[in-house]
Amino acid sequence: MKITDLKCAIMGGSPIVRIKTDAGIDGYGQAEWYKPFLKPHVLFYKDLILGEDPTDVERVMTRIRRMGSFKPWGAAVSAIEVALWDLAGKAANLPIYKLLGGKVRDKVRVYNGAIRFPMAGQEPQHYAENMAKMMEAKENFSIIKQGVGFHSAMMYEPNFFYGDAQRVGRHPNRGLITPAGFKHMVACIEASKEVMGDKVGLALDCGPG
Repeated sequence: MKITDLKCAIMGGSPIVRIKTDAGIDGYGQAEWYKPFLKPHVLFYKDLILGEDPTDVERVMTRIRRMGSFKPWGAAVSAIEVALWDLAGKAANLPIYKLLGGKVRDKVRVYNGAIRFPMAGQEPQHYAENMAKMMEAKENFSIIKQGVGFHSAMMYEPNFFYGDAQRVGRHPNRGLITPAGFKHMVACIEASKEVMGDKVGLALDCGPG
């Protein structure tokens, strides 16, 4: 089996990747929502995977993974990998988890990464207040994800531990987090954990920087 084409369509704001083969089997993968701009990033890798055997997932990924280490390229590479595994599973007539070592558990914990409340500020007490609100959500999540550092609003604040801020582009900060900013971030995390105790787990989304 050989890869004959790589396509990407935007459906509902989400990039849907399709890998076609000479065996008539197609594999599909979806990038994270909402990234309609990702299509050319996906197609950038097309020439690198044509003619490869899609069931040799790791072999194909070694050709493109090294060029997908930062946003938004990582999302494109990940969607292609999902499509490769979809193909491998279909070719073997097995669910993908069987190819990845088999079932380990019957269920998994789901964390809250989408039900958010506006932050009143970026001080530790604001993180604590925000976490308290999420703990009261009717969904009763046992783990809550909180964006910190690069994935928080800290970087939008001028001189807020990221050096000089700029109001243009998708990422306004001009530098990496400073030592003072790191200490502040830890204080925000500690304030969140004090509210959560041992009842709810905390997942941190630090972002790629």
